[in-house]
Amino acid sequence: MQNFTSRRDLLKSAALLPLASFAAPEKAPDKKRAVRFAYIGDTHITPDAKPMKAVAACLHHLQNQADKPAFILHGGDVIMDALGRDKAAVAAQWQAWQQVVKAECSLPIDYCIGNHDIWGLPDAKADARYGKAWVQEVLGLANRYRSVARNGWHIIILDSVQTNPDGSWYTAHLDAPQFAWLEKELASIPATTPVLLLSHIPLLAACAFYDPNTVKGGHWAIPGSWVHTDATRLIALFHQHPNVKLALSGHMHLLDRVEYNNVTYCCNGAVSGNWWSTDTYHETPAGYALIDLYTDGSYERTYVKQTFA
Repeated sequence: MQNFTSRRDLLKSAALLPLASFAAPEKAPDKKRAVRFAYIGDTHITPDAKPMKAVAACLHHLQNQADKPAFILHGGDVIMDALGRDKAAVAAQWQAWQQVVKAECSLPIDYCIGNHDIWGLPDAKADARYGKAWVQEVLGLANRYRSVARNGWHIIILDSVQTNPDGSWYTAHLDAPQFAWLEKELASIPATTPVLLLSHIPLLAACAFYDPNTVKGGHWAIPGSWVHTDATRLIALFHQHPNVKLALSGHMHLLDRVEYNNVTYCCNGAVSGNWWSTDTYHETPAGYALIDLYTDGSYERTYVKQTFA
């Protein structure tokens, strides 16, 4: 396990600058902000020096904002990969994450489960930690999907990642119990309370069209592991609840925004960029997002780019 150097050295290892701000709708001068938080995702940490130092620097930077966030939402893929790794490798990755967070973060973090956080090694199926049990244990998640009230907003954290019909990992949708829970949850929220949804895999995204190799025989063929396959069902559900305002995700390591039926869907890049090989994946630089939520149900996203040595 790597030993950390001084905060000054850590901050030198990763320079972070504002990249872009996206507002929907435009913020009027008389509007009141409810809360500011930071979104980080796809940290893909390993016990190696580069990701550990860069994640620490990212945490320092967002906590040292002059206009500080109150908490962090992590969009999943905390560690590099548990899907196909043995127990020792997975344990080392979780230990690296816990070490960095314990030493470098004083803000509360609410987590979403990413596909790479799931222990999916076929040989491990008999182990009690197989599947989502290990990530829930390490991150202290009593439930894989849940909700929390924050400063007048209702935040719903979803579990995007399900097994394929043959039991292998993975495809993106809400399983039947989760969808039924979401229907009841949305029905129970006062119509005046704005709702934010967090999922690892995008519920709806433009960035799924980034790869020309997904065009087959003149038709788009978007993998079910890239975007929720139950998107039409979710869109219909959200249309029944106009207080659903914003859906945040990661997974694609790309930055986009889709407006559909008065819901904004934002995919929010990746702290790890191109999985730590370079700090830009296609046109999206590595980074994190600052999210401002307002009492009238509006919001702003500012993406802060990160470079690492």
